[in-house]
Amino acid sequence: MASLSPDLDIALTQLTERLLTQEQTYAETYVMAKGQLYRTELHLCPVPPSELPADL
Repeated sequence: MASLSPDLDIALTQLTERLLTQEQTYAETYVMAKGQLYRTELHLCPVPPSELPADL
């Protein structure tokens, strides 16, 4: 699995840390990008190390 960008990885890691600090594993919101509204959803699911992709 290839990363989209280091900046995106950092932003998602920070968001994950904030959610887990609040004991949440799900977030939903609406965002505007390129003149279009999008609903975004984030689900946090623990993954055992044995299930990680080899290229991580």
